[in-house]
Amino acid sequence: MTAVRTARPRALARASAALVVLVLGATACSSAADPGERAGGAEKEKVRVVEGHPYAVDSSPAAAIGFPQNENVFEGTVVKRRADVHATDVLDDGSTFEVVYTPVVVRVDRVHKGALEKGAEVVVRSMGGTADGVRYEVEEAPAKKTFAVGNSLVVFGTEYAAVDSETSPAMTPNFVYRATGGSVVDATYAGGAHDGGPAARMDRAEFRGKLRALSAR
Repeated sequence: MTAVRTARPRALARASAALVVLVLGATACSSAADPGERAGGAEKEKVRVVEGHPYAVDSSPAAAIGFPQNENVFEGTVVKRRADVHATDVLDDGSTFEVVYTPVVVRVDRVHKGALEKGAEVVVRSMGGTADGVRYEVEEAPAKKTFAVGNSLVVFGTEYAAVDSETSPAMTPNFVYRATGGSVVDATYAGGAHDGGPAARMDRAEFRGKLRALSAR
């Protein structure tokens, strides 16, 4: 799977710039590993592990704002998190890839690009998790704590659409910034910047000023 599929692009396959996207088919591998315990701990069942091996891209403010695959850019507040979901999608070559993600419900507070409406609640895919006997592991993704209920986020995302196995639409973030006080901090990667350095930070008002250019595109 390539980072961008032009013949029949899908929301999950185009997914995150950070995951670019999650190169799920070509670079994901699976194995039966680490038995997971059933409820009660009396019996054990094998959990199949699928590993994502994306490559990191520049997630600085200028790079995030200028990324051409941002279909939706908005500010929102995390409302709730749902149980992990095992999702599959069929690629243009007929192969199938799979991921597990946590559906995060985010209320849209301000729209900078795209057709989302203020006040709407949308589902953002937080990559990684365990469901249906499958554990998806990926390092280059926002930390789960980024999507804690009540957090204020700026999301640069894919189209809002469902993949083959989904019954309702969701969005995979290309970049995520968390608003803290008067600043926004890059939360695209759990470990800081794409190159291992400290996460970028910018004054929130300045950041919003730069985002205004998106509405004209």
